[in-house]
Amino acid sequence: MPFRRSSTELRRGSKVIAVKALGRVPEGTRGVIQLVNGFKWTRYWVRWDDGEWTGSVDAGAVVAANAYEAYKKAAATRTTTTKAVTVAAAAPTATGGSGIPEHLLERSRLARERKAAAAG
Repeated sequence: MPFRRSSTELRRGSKVIAVKALGRVPEGTRGVIQLVNGFKWTRYWVRWDDGEWTGSVDAGAVVAANAYEAYKKAAATRTTTTKAVTVAAAAPTATGGSGIPEHLLERSRLARERKAAAAG
């Protein structure tokens, strides 16, 4: 069966932008993929515009140069959504915000009372 690449997979010669710092290469640096390797985990060798080379660059660390603006918008949306979920999770609940079910808290309180009564 012939191998088919997905339309989003980067190839040799693809222009990319680093979306996170990679060693001495800062975020936002432009580069060109020189080598693609790996079967299940795709990694790249990238020649950056500043002359630096980096090997074993994960696909999540770079994005195609023509898709960079869409990536930034999606990242901003994820950040906003994450903040909203964090605020909702931090809201106190009926159990005092501990996340432990009320019946377990009650069971522990009764056990402590029994232990204190038996000791003294």
